[in-house]
Amino acid sequence: MEITLSCYSSAFWMNDPNGFSVFQNHYHLFYQHHPYSTEWGNIHWGHARSKDLVHWEHLPNALAPSEPYDQDGCFSGSAIEKDGKLYLFYTGNTWTSTDHDTDLKQVQCIAVSEDGVTFEKIAAIPVISHAPAGDIHPNHFRDPKVWIESDYYYCVLGSQTNNRVGQVLLYRSLDLLSWEFINVVAKGKGNMGFMWECPDFFDLDGHDVLIMSSQGVEPEGELYRNLHQSVYALGNLDLNKGEFDFNSFHPLDYGFDFYAPQTTLDGEGRRVMVAWMAMWESDMPERKDHWAGALTLPREISIEDNQLKCLPVKELEALRYDHLLYKNIVVEQDLTLEGLSGDTMEINVIIDAMDASQFGLKVRCNDH
Repeated sequence: MEITLSCYSSAFWMNDPNGFSVFQNHYHLFYQHHPYSTEWGNIHWGHARSKDLVHWEHLPNALAPSEPYDQDGCFSGSAIEKDGKLYLFYTGNTWTSTDHDTDLKQVQCIAVSEDGVTFEKIAAIPVISHAPAGDIHPNHFRDPKVWIESDYYYCVLGSQTNNRVGQVLLYRSLDLLSWEFINVVAKGKGNMGFMWECPDFFDLDGHDVLIMSSQGVEPEGELYRNLHQSVYALGNLDLNKGEFDFNSFHPLDYGFDFYAPQTTLDGEGRRVMVAWMAMWESDMPERKDHWAGALTLPREISIEDNQLKCLPVKELEALRYDHLLYKNIVVEQDLTLEGLSGDTMEINVIIDAMDASQFGLKVRCNDH
């Protein structure tokens, strides 16, 4: 079945995008999925693929809990191609008692596919079976993002210290199977949260970029008002020392439903990003319609003036129709623009605020 959506969604529960990659001339997008309920739990990897980032084909679930090390969930991860095969890296989760915040064991696992559709878990034991020693929490240890650079494969993992300060761990490998811990590559300071989930490292426009989802950041004025944050930091990554030199991080998206972003480098050299369009501890009124959560539109990201910026990918222009243009509109109070209607629209607006202290758009509002 092929579908066209302004964002990607699936029946029942969906959260983090996983394994975003290009393989055999398709974009592959996996996601955290509970196929039996609109509640989080019993996490599988759902799977869709596309040739144009607009039209998506549903595929069978790629991963399901089946082994002692992932019996309570195939948690988030990434994908990479090696020797013509697609490898999925994911966190296997096991509950060790009733408190899901403290009583858990997390390990890093691999599955592989030759056709990009059917995957086999290739290791009888996890490839990374425990967190490193030191000031690294032994249980919260998840979300591997893998890439290749020079002679090594590298992997970053989300983590926290024993005293609940967010951090990211760096590993390397020659063969994707045997992994060496290098260092705590980045650690929070000040108001940077207690857990850094879903890390992503890449270089873009001459900058090294770290993206992660930070839990526990306190509001600062108009910043960090979401329940949990997705942030980015620009800096310098020393792979030999395993150190990322950065000063601060910044919100990646100011909307309140944006979490666990993941990027891929496509065949055009673009860095494309997708995120979960929902948030932990939030109401999900869509549950009454038998689904919960969705993924955002794919965005191409760039860096301008030392800031990360993003735009919807150009392929989405194929969905445009019934173009309507307004120019030189003076707004002195509420103004309704005639001719605009429908449930789906793309709006490009340039606003000259002049002396106004407040301005904005009201979308999908009733008369009250």
